[in-house]
Amino acid sequence: MTGGDLNRSSVELEGTVRIEYDANSNPIYLGEAGVGVATSEAKWRIRKLTYDANSNLLSITWANGNTKYTNVWDDRAILTYS
Repeated sequence: MTGGDLNRSSVELEGTVRIEYDANSNPIYLGEAGVGVATSEAKWRIRKLTYDANSNLLSITWANGNTKYTNVWDDRAILTYS
């Protein structure tokens, strides 16, 4: 990844990982799936990272509370995390 990629709102790495960043360049969603899996397929495992006002990492939670590859990347903002 190049330094310019950090300013993008979503970055794809090697076709298996997606990262969405907040305005402070903190990764807020991390998604993993098999190579070639569409973002609309329920074959993703997604983590949500939460930060305080100083960009200190507070927590990492999983979509639907599990590490299974059963979520849709496109739905990451509306999923339940625990």
